[in-house]
Amino acid sequence: GVFLAGRVRGVYALAGQRKDGRDAGMRAAEQARSCRSRHRQTYPAALPADDAARAEPFGHAEESPHNHPYPIFEHPGHRNFVDLDEDLHLADLANAHQEGFDSVELLKRYSTVGMGPSQGKLANLNAARVLAHLNGHSMAHTGTTTARPFYQPVPLGHLAGLRHHPMRRTPLHDWHERSGAVLVHAGDWYRPEYYPRPGADRGACIVQEARQVRDGLGMIDVSTLGKLLVNGPDAAELLERIYTGRFRKLAVGRCRYGVALDESGIVVEDGVIARLAPDRFYVTATSSGVAAFYREMQRWVAIWGLDVTLSDATGHYAALNLAGPHSRAALQPLADLDLSREAFPFLAAAEGTVCGVPALLLRVGFVGELGYEVHVPAWHGEHVWRTLFAAGADWQVRPFGLEAQRLLRLEKGHLIVGHDTDALTHPAEVGLEWAIGRGKPFFVGQRSLPIHAARPTLRTLAGVRWPAGYRGPLPEECNLLIHDGRIAGRITSIAPESTLGRPLGMAFVEPALATPGSRVEVRLDDGTMSAAEVAKLPFYDPAGERQRL
Repeated sequence: GVFLAGRVRGVYALAGQRKDGRDAGMRAAEQARSCRSRHRQTYPAALPADDAARAEPFGHAEESPHNHPYPIFEHPGHRNFVDLDEDLHLADLANAHQEGFDSVELLKRYSTVGMGPSQGKLANLNAARVLAHLNGHSMAHTGTTTARPFYQPVPLGHLAGLRHHPMRRTPLHDWHERSGAVLVHAGDWYRPEYYPRPGADRGACIVQEARQVRDGLGMIDVSTLGKLLVNGPDAAELLERIYTGRFRKLAVGRCRYGVALDESGIVVEDGVIARLAPDRFYVTATSSGVAAFYREMQRWVAIWGLDVTLSDATGHYAALNLAGPHSRAALQPLADLDLSREAFPFLAAAEGTVCGVPALLLRVGFVGELGYEVHVPAWHGEHVWRTLFAAGADWQVRPFGLEAQRLLRLEKGHLIVGHDTDALTHPAEVGLEWAIGRGKPFFVGQRSLPIHAARPTLRTLAGVRWPAGYRGPLPEECNLLIHDGRIAGRITSIAPESTLGRPLGMAFVEPALATPGSRVEVRLDDGTMSAAEVAKLPFYDPAGERQRL
């Protein structure tokens, strides 16, 4: 029921448009008469013979479509915008043409015309007209760039809405749900944020869980940790090249913290590397970064031609961390290993059985207390968790969630890669120089570190704290530090409450402000300022005695 006429059909001359309009009107009238005739059971009359002869087939243009003439007129202010997305003026395209970029594809790539949000739907045709004028050619000779979707306008409502992401659940997920855990999205994982208690709000529950770890016994599900198996004759060589530290001479049965950089010397990953045999390592990585890091390791293995087999076993194993002063006493009766301080010291690693299940035990201290990571096959995860939880009843064991873990590691001054670092962070900015093996012949990013060292240090990661018992307004992560009216840093982590009785945080600050005791002001969301004090990291147990009990 729609009849087109005129330029929409490619008819541009005035006489042709008049004729085309008359023909479309006759067709519309004929259809209208046909509809009425059907109702009256009569037949419509045909077009007059002369009109039928003159009527063109639908969609056929009587002349070749043509383009508009050159659309740009010089402006005295020299602000002839051609591409509003990319802020390109007529002069920019003229300069590109003068440099020799005289084809539409080259002009696009040199000037970035059409590469903004509108994908050239507002700019590319005008840019082609400008180029045709500069070349002295027709539009047909000049051509246009390749059109990419969307070819037609799309309502924003079609593009907006719920974004679907893969959501992973740990082998202990059902136990957490039955225990009333408040679950939260953490990357691709659904994890317990905290476990509610009657009469306590969220903040109080988190601090209570943290205090239980400090004073008694706590358990956390850390199955989301990245778990990589590195096997083969060149396994140690791979880790020696990937990480900044030394792993070729790491003893069997020991583990070590490792930091990985990219080629530009930027911190991209960290974790614990355990040596289980001369040619076999168990590597943990951050929950959110393991997939990308695993691909990067595969790339380097291929480039270097190493005899190594890599496996991403993140989903194959459940893992829990039993932490607190009573963790050894709770775990020892259920393990076939001697867990004494002498036989199984800090940073030890061993394979054995726990709760009758094959397990890997790592003596690590991310939360700053005596603790053991227990890694078991995923299908045994809930059995081991429930058994250990029952065994810890004598010490009032409590599960603790993601927020309590973040609080405990903040008190201990442990950074989280990707949270307290960003895409420009090199080791010297976050106090990781100690993790770099001096005299190593090579590791990824090594050649970039002297370049960073030669540049002025603009920021360093430091602790910040508020007065004991402070209950005033506090910043959020990424709020800015202001000094003398200018930006002097930003908050990377914040804990409104802690087991130390005061709000704590970590922040990037200018080196001149990084001295403990320096006063800093943090701008809050409402524009007001909150005064804090720079403090030396770690806030808790600086000698590391608690995790070596």
